[in-house]
Order: sequence, then structure tokens, then C-alpha cells
Amino acid sequence: MEFISTQAKPIIAELKLVRFLRTCVSRFCPFSGDFNRLFMQVILVGAIAFLSLLSFATPALAVKDRLFLDLSLEYLGEYQPPTKNISNAPAGFSAITYDKRRDRFYAVSSNEIVTLKWSFKPDPEEIKIQDIELESVTSLLDKDGKLYDSETFFAKGIALTPQQTVYISGSQISGERSLPFIREFDLKTGQLLQSLTLPKRYISEIVQEKEQNQNTQITQDDITFAALAFNATGTVPTSGEPVNLFTATESTLVQDRDVSNSRPNSKQGKARLLHYLIGYGSPMLLAEYAYPLDAALEELLSVEGVHFLSLELQPAAKTGKIYQIVTSGATDTSKVESLKGKIRGVREIKKKLVLDLQELGISLENASGMTFGSRLADGTKSLIVMNNDQQKTKFLLFRLRYQ
Repeated sequence: MEFISTQAKPIIAELKLVRFLRTCVSRFCPFSGDFNRLFMQVILVGAIAFLSLLSFATPALAVKDRLFLDLSLEYLGEYQPPTKNISNAPAGFSAITYDKRRDRFYAVSSNEIVTLKWSFKPDPEEIKIQDIELESVTSLLDKDGKLYDSETFFAKGIALTPQQTVYISGSQISGERSLPFIREFDLKTGQLLQSLTLPKRYISEIVQEKEQNQNTQITQDDITFAALAFNATGTVPTSGEPVNLFTATESTLVQDRDVSNSRPNSKQGKARLLHYLIGYGSPMLLAEYAYPLDAALEELLSVEGVHFLSLELQPAAKTGKIYQIVTSGATDTSKVESLKGKIRGVREIKKKLVLDLQELGISLENASGMTFGSRLADGTKSLIVMNNDQQKTKFLLFRLRYQ
């Protein structure tokens, strides 16, 4: 049985109420067609928002010592696939996700998705990755069915939906602009299905406009969304119920940088973490939160409910850190124009260090991906960190333990 904490119970109750409301609305709503779906979506969003407020007031979350889950990561070793096993794979993966139903991993690189089959050594006393084989490569296609140009299309994050589609985040060069994106693709064909609407603050302007107005709400050209995760308690594989998608910027937006961190590509300050509801009708942006950065935010993983693991990378130092973060109680900053300094009334996401990867004694050139994997031989949960080292991809294996 999966571990369920006190903090997760309000989330489970929320899902049950959402199912009940969806049934009631679908049976008794007097409207039909698109208006019926819109009415249903408004009711569900309101219910989720109301229950979220109740969960914030849960006594267990009010006590600092109980805010975080008592978990740890144990390093089990690294594995580099032989060249013959992935000879047809792109050079360097940028993100990875796991399909529990098929027991397969999907890695993304530039404009392609690669399906990987893993096997572990069966000995519970020596848990290691035994082999990684490439099964297939799927090219990503735009709305017209054309292959994205690998010179201008850069995928950075990937997350699998219960409906066997994938959301991919990244950036695409268009003229003088680098535009961030979050798009849904068919996993089998690679065909674009839809694009999420991003607030204007995340869309960079052309160079001339930047020089004329330094106060315009823009991102620097190389900022993108790398971290991408679905909420684990919200995914129901067969029902098509709404799920929660979380993403975040790698670093600070221009208007959010503190004076001391005003240089380009600043990895300190506050990133913005976005919460989307994916379900009836068009995807909806429910909230944004301030995420305190120590380095570049590369990945998010949903542990349960309001608890996530985040991966931050310091390329210059060739190191990274894994944190546990909690979104419960954080202030919605979608209406806050700037996150510079300390803002009265704004509560940031709370985070706690789980593991400093520098302590492992291995070089991390670009630890760009992180995902949960299958159960290990001893029944514990596996976690994989992907590290690209001089065009060679290595996989670091960890055991996740609840205390």
C-alpha cells in the first residue's frame, strides 16, 4: 500500500468531491454543448479553490515540523548505456519521464521523443541498472504535420498524462525572439495537439523594444520552462478527470530580479511556479507561486498532494541539489507585477534540502532530468537523475525512503 500522509488526505477528499460534482452537473445541468462544459468547469474550479483554502488551514500544515514529509534518498550508483544500445538516439537527452502502465521511460531531445526499456539486476542485495535499450524514436510535428527544426526547437521538460499524451516544455526561436512554450503531443505519432496559453510576462520582446524600455514585463531570451510535473494524486488513467500540471521558469524574470542579482541569467532570486488545471474545455491557469532559487530550477516531481521534489543545477560548479518543496500556504502571485526583494503579504514556496549531489563525488555537467521509476527489487521506489556529460548520457539511480 502506498504511503498516505495526513497532508495528503485533504487532497484525496478534494478529488472525491470533484467526482461527485462532475456527476451532479452532468446529470442536472439545464444547459448543453459548450456552455454546459464551461459551466461545469467553473463549478469544479470553484470547488477546488475552496477546498484548497480549507487544506491550508489544516493543523498539520500549521506546524513547521510537520510541513515536510520525512523522506530521504539513497544513492545506488550510475549507469551509462553502451553505445550499441542507443546508437540511434539523439546526442544528449534534456528530460525524462516514466510510464508506470507500460514500464517504459520517455526521454526528449531537441525535436524527438525516445522510448527506453530498462531492466534492473534482480538481486535485492545489489540493486543496479542492468541494461537500457532504445525501442523507438518519435519525431515531434507541428499543427501542419511538419517536423520541428532541431536548430530552432529546444525541448526541456516532459510529463506523461493519463491519456497517453505528453506535455513538453521548452523554447522555440522565432525571428529575433526566443518564445517559451508548453505543448501537448500525441505520444504515438508525435503530432501537436494543443498549446497552453502563457501570460504575457513570459513572452520576450524583440531586441529593439528591450533597449527602449527596460521596465517592460519580459523574460530574457534564454529563459524557458524546464520543470514539468503532473500531480500524482490527480491522475486517474481511465476516467479523464481533471489533473493538475505544474511548471516553473528555470530562473528569474527580468522584472523579478533583485538589484544584487540584476545580471543576465541570474540563478538566484525567485522563479515563478505555475499551476494549470487540465480537464474540461481549455486548460486553465489557476495560480502562480514564488519559488526561492539557489540555482537553476531544472525539474519538478510530484510526491503526493502539495509535496514535490525539485532539482536545481549549478553548471559552473558541476553540482546540483534536490529539495523537497511544499506549495500549500504559498501566496498566489499571478497579480504581483514584481517579486523583487521581500514583498509584504507574499508567502513563498517552502523548501528543504534532501540531498546535495556534490557529496556523491561525481561530476555533474548537466543534470537536466529527474523522474520516478519502477519499484526496486526490495519494494522501494526508485528515482533517476539524468546527467549529460560531453554528449554522453548517464543515469544516476536512487532509492526513495519514507521514514
